[in-house]
Amino acid sequence: MKTDLLVIGAGLAGLVAAIEARTHGADVLVLDKLPDPSGWNAVTQLPGGIGNDTFRSGGGGLARFAGDALVEHLLDGPGELESGRDPVDILIERHRERGWGEVDERLLRTYCTRVFEDCRWLRDELKLPYDASGRTVKELGIGLFRWLHRTAVARGVRFLFGGRARALILDAGGAVRGVRAGRDSGAPAAAGVDSATGAGGALDIEACGVILATGGFQGSREMMMRHAGRTLAEEVVMVGSPDNTGDGHRMALEAGARMRHLDVCHIRTTDIYFGQGPSRFLAHIYPMGIYFNRNFERFVDEGVADSDTIANAIAFQPGGTAGLVFDDRARSMYPEEFDRYPRREQLIRSADSLEALAEKMHLSAHGLRRLVNAFNAAIRDGKAAGPNLPKTLHAVPIDAPPFHGFHPVVPAMNHTLGGLVVSADGCQVLNVQGNPIPGLYAAGTLVNWAYGKPYRVDGGANGGVDGVTTYKGSYHAGASSGAGIALVTGRLAAQKALEAARRASARGEGQRHARVDRELPR
Repeated sequence: MKTDLLVIGAGLAGLVAAIEARTHGADVLVLDKLPDPSGWNAVTQLPGGIGNDTFRSGGGGLARFAGDALVEHLLDGPGELESGRDPVDILIERHRERGWGEVDERLLRTYCTRVFEDCRWLRDELKLPYDASGRTVKELGIGLFRWLHRTAVARGVRFLFGGRARALILDAGGAVRGVRAGRDSGAPAAAGVDSATGAGGALDIEACGVILATGGFQGSREMMMRHAGRTLAEEVVMVGSPDNTGDGHRMALEAGARMRHLDVCHIRTTDIYFGQGPSRFLAHIYPMGIYFNRNFERFVDEGVADSDTIANAIAFQPGGTAGLVFDDRARSMYPEEFDRYPRREQLIRSADSLEALAEKMHLSAHGLRRLVNAFNAAIRDGKAAGPNLPKTLHAVPIDAPPFHGFHPVVPAMNHTLGGLVVSADGCQVLNVQGNPIPGLYAAGTLVNWAYGKPYRVDGGANGGVDGVTTYKGSYHAGASSGAGIALVTGRLAAQKALEAARRASARGEGQRHARVDRELPR
């Protein structure tokens, strides 16, 4: 079987790449190991079921249509811009700081400069429907996947569902020329693969370019244990796709690709019903409260910490759970946010005293009262010196009844973040020497762009209190999201793969380029 461009993985990055390439005349084949999507039954943000990470997502992060989308992610947008600095420079600096200097700054710069055009392409060219807010795709991730899949089919993209990519096909010079695929033993029949090979056989697919868009490896216990460690592998609930098992990582590694930061994961807060958690649905309220672990220790700077940071930090707390407490002053500032919290009456407890609140939350009244008293005493000028670690923003006393509490808050695994190193100008996979691997590109979660890690905070400044483990990471450092990265890298990888195919055709190399003859966007 032959094609101009082979895309492995039918998530957001893969579908965007396929549509972009097909728009410019290429013959495109998408290979995905999941069965035909007509039978997918996963539910948005819930564990279990069949469906990729795009299908399970919340459908956000794809509404950045103008430069204001960058400015709104600056803590002091107008003030920072008055200095004359480019918002992109400010955001890159923030990613660098929160990512311990380990982020791919060139790739992030590419993202920040392309994301507006690519989001507008989704809205205006592909007619992707958004909800009334204009910020989230209609029908969330399920609607996003179905719209992109229908668009790809309508434009002539070919699909082979139910076939697993097993290995890259390389020529004598190390260039990627295709993929060997097949159906796993015992897997449901895959009509496209089986008709070409016979059940259980191998199918070699030749291509001018291969784009890996296989997602993370959160579904591989072996890879999670080896790279992320036991805490994230075994003690964090999985809400991402368990079918993402690192197939692209493995194939690229065998081809000599460089990988990094495989211990980093995107985790979000959730509740017992697997909702978005208070760090998403109480986004303006939680910074005025305090998070605490089962020892009634603060472990994160709530005033500036985002959902990914808080959830990663919770994962490394004793028991892997946390609580949140805030008062009615915080609630009254954002009453609609409080009232709209899904299943609020089952999840958020309220009481006229901290002792009564602790009883409702099945916690120690003494422990909760001691923590809140210590926090209130540590506040000076909107900041708090402790306890356990500083709070640098939105530090206000928790003293206005009724008091409100949320327990337990638990971490939920969306997907891994570690992966392949790619060129910033074309998403071409780089080898361990830093050179491009001809014919091989990557997009989406498979590409590493963010970094974070847990670390200990010395408790010496807090009257001899033992230190706590906290976390600092760059996933939400500003204007970035997994969906946005998938969009930008998917479209860019397709454009550059076709440019390379055209150059090879002009030199008389490659296999099939007759359709790849239209001018690509610069």
